[in-house]
Amino acid sequence: MMKAAILAGGAGTRLYPITTYVPKTLLPLGNRYVIEYVIDYLKRHGITELVMLLSESEFELVRNHLGEGTRYGVSVEYSVAERIGTAGALGAAADVLGDRFVAYYGDVLTDMNLSEMINFHVKRKATCTIAMSTSVPIDYGVGRVDGDGKLTYFEEKPVLREYPMSMGIHLLEREVLGYCRPKTDLAQDVIPRLMQDGKGVYAYLTAKRHYDIGTFKALEEVRGLIGQNKQLFPTDL
Repeated sequence: MMKAAILAGGAGTRLYPITTYVPKTLLPLGNRYVIEYVIDYLKRHGITELVMLLSESEFELVRNHLGEGTRYGVSVEYSVAERIGTAGALGAAADVLGDRFVAYYGDVLTDMNLSEMINFHVKRKATCTIAMSTSVPIDYGVGRVDGDGKLTYFEEKPVLREYPMSMGIHLLEREVLGYCRPKTDLAQDVIPRLMQDGKGVYAYLTAKRHYDIGTFKALEEVRGLIGQNKQLFPTDL
């Protein structure tokens, strides 16, 4: 059975001062909490064994909320380490992760077809597959400038489909854990190193978008969608 390692030990500085008292995974969205949406999403794709990667400051609150996962229909384990980077946290949890697992950033919400991504990964015998969205708008205006400084193209908050964005969902083979050392980051350090070493690193492209609730802007956007009764997680795939 494939496990999901949920990276939930970040300090949440962009949501300060709320995250001084409440971990991002326990922020309320509608009448539920962020982590409950994540659990339901993973369950719908057959993943019911979860490993919460936490620092000491979130551990008690998250464990008190989730327990062993029984009331959510899942099994929850915990790996607690000081804040040693996303890759460092994965490396610290190596003993409880299997030969293939999902690394899921705990502040990400989406309805992307994870089952299809898993099939994509397996068929290509990939070492690492990154979910990448072709539908996420950039927060700024972008342009092209000629040699004389004249603006030849400008667009406010475009969707640049030729530059898909990482969604914070990865499928990893166990050998990746050998790259996950303390004080290293999965995106900044490990993935470039895998590519340098010629490992099979693939992008699973999807038109679905994701919502990173790590900022107040994104948090309010998601709350607005829920308030309009828009389903972030439809029951059918």
